[in-house]
Amino acid sequence: MPNRGLGAWLSLVHQAVSLEVRYGRHALGALADIAETVEESVYEAGSLARTERGLAFALANPPLRAGAFTAVRLALNGIPVPSDSLGLRPGAGRPWTLASSVSLASPFEFHPGRRTEIRVEPMPGAIAGTVRVRLELVSKAIPPLVWLEFHDALREVPGP
Repeated sequence: MPNRGLGAWLSLVHQAVSLEVRYGRHALGALADIAETVEESVYEAGSLARTERGLAFALANPPLRAGAFTAVRLALNGIPVPSDSLGLRPGAGRPWTLASSVSLASPFEFHPGRRTEIRVEPMPGAIAGTVRVRLELVSKAIPPLVWLEFHDALREVPGP
């Protein structure tokens, strides 16, 4: 996960001020509304759940364009998940792909409208309550980094 130091925050403030000066204050609100709409259409709300060996969630409409990604990273509450603990699959019944096997030679493909399941096994540390999830995808195209961040309550799924 990238370091979010003072430089990153200053860059964000500079971009926000530039948008406001160029397009007006309403543009910042509209941009925030668009980001929220995209987040709500990509992450399948309520799907974040504890599993027997870790946790899982789903993307209902992964990144709005079809894409081949050469790296996949995930952080839970700011804690990076090891790539060999992160699995992805484009729909139930399909084989799991470990993030550690995703590369330029073997990209992971997301398709609009196709549900993608994501699991973390084992769970890194004690994760409970509301969880901040950040998923980063490194694209072969532009922009090179696509990311999604959301907060949701971790559901406890009853055991067998």
